[in-house]
Amino acid sequence: MTVTKRNVVVIGATGSQGGSVVTEFLKHPHLYHIRAITRDPSKSKAQKLAAQGVELFRADLGGDRENLAAAFAGADVIYALTDFWQHQSAAAEIQQGKAIADTAAEITTLRHFIWSALPDPVALSGGQFLNVHHWKGKSLVTEYIQTQKPDLWAKTTTILFPNYFENTLTYPHQYLPVKDDKGIYNVSFPHSPQTVMPNVAIRDTGKLVHLVLEAGAHYFTKTIAFWSEAISEADKLAELGSYYKVPTRYQPSSASEFQQLLKSRDGMSEDIALDFTEQLLIFEKCGNVYAREEFVQAKDIPGLKLQNWSEFIRQHKLL
Repeated sequence: MTVTKRNVVVIGATGSQGGSVVTEFLKHPHLYHIRAITRDPSKSKAQKLAAQGVELFRADLGGDRENLAAAFAGADVIYALTDFWQHQSAAAEIQQGKAIADTAAEITTLRHFIWSALPDPVALSGGQFLNVHHWKGKSLVTEYIQTQKPDLWAKTTTILFPNYFENTLTYPHQYLPVKDDKGIYNVSFPHSPQTVMPNVAIRDTGKLVHLVLEAGAHYFTKTIAFWSEAISEADKLAELGSYYKVPTRYQPSSASEFQQLLKSRDGMSEDIALDFTEQLLIFEKCGNVYAREEFVQAKDIPGLKLQNWSEFIRQHKLL
């Protein structure tokens, strides 16, 4: 039987999430034709995709709607995301997200829209945390699709992303321990040693998206919490120390101390340091909000094997 290829448009194809989706889809050339949306097709990552048969398309997500419509033309599937950290502005991210949704809603060939999102921090915390703008912006786009684009929502799957194990590779100064003059590896977060956060290997994104697409309409209008393991930063540190056979110390900090660290060590502004800190405090005060019954739990999806922390640290040189 002849299988008709699906035309899949992937936003952020040269990044961690979109790159994982493209990598997985390239394993199934009989199922997918891939179009990668990129701001700069001349970059080496984009050219590597082109060499593997991926169609490149230059588009500005928040700019010319006609250009975005051309990028989406003929799509059966759109994998959509926005990047708060590009502008560090919820307003800019919401503008991008709405532009993507508005344009996708007009694509008559579209069969499945997959939206990379984050949960509503205000709702999940009962109004305790009002400054997690990089969550709130995405959640407002989700709400916009659901309430203002009902036909698009009817074929949308929302995926909530947690902390990535790969943050230890991309931002080692923030996520890996620092050795002091006594040879002890130290980590500090505004969490008790028992506070767990959902974590996942971002490279597993493509595996999830492939299974979601193969399930047809099963995950339409559903929100999937994408995490493999709920683990505390203290336990992650302890396992890292055990694997490398080095002494470790987990040091809980106050919220104000952690914000100051983010500003002095990482050069974050006052607003972004507060945003980042409150994100962590949600898990301290409200538990693992990703484990709520209203979400489909990715780790329970049949056929999906997700990497855990123990496996991750054995595949990468972290210390």
